[in-house]
Amino acid sequence: MISAFPNPPAISPLSSESISCEISVTGLGFASFVTAFNPVTSTAYFIPFCLAQPASVTQLFCANGTTAQGSIDVGIYDEDGEYIISAGSTTQSGTSAIQAFTLSPNVIIGPGRFYLAISLANTQGHYLRMVWTTTTLGTLAGMKYVFDTFPLPTTAVTFTNLTTTSAALPFRALATVPLIGLSTNVTI
Repeated sequence: MISAFPNPPAISPLSSESISCEISVTGLGFASFVTAFNPVTSTAYFIPFCLAQPASVTQLFCANGTTAQGSIDVGIYDEDGEYIISAGSTTQSGTSAIQAFTLSPNVIIGPGRFYLAISLANTQGHYLRMVWTTTTLGTLAGMKYVFDTFPLPTTAVTFTNLTTTSAALPFRALATVPLIGLSTNVTI
């Protein structure tokens, strides 16, 4: 279905195209924003988003926290876990700042459901995360994860649903969402 509304210039978990709708519908919301270390080394986290019409993705981005260390990778996968694009293993750079990854050439995606993905090669690198008031929001929002995934694989991945019974993931992974995103036809 093609929408009469244009895609926004940037999409992140705070966008209505992503999990912000699930957050507002549940009434559970966020408790705060924090800068915190990566919960589990080489674990990729996948945050769903939807596009009503095609979009030209020019950049991916991550909000780095107070410590930038090691390597980071951000990317996009389709609804079935098929790889679309990623920044590749890149040194995490800039503290308390947006780190942008310019794509060349731009990538056209949509319409459809996709996942923003992030993985860090260590647990020392920090990124800005939104802390939920409950661990069930990740399940309601459709977040997923994959262990032992750095850099992000360029082949299809088999997602695991983020649930409160994900025993191998600590609470900080279950109750937070990284602030990552993409930009369409704009430079961040």
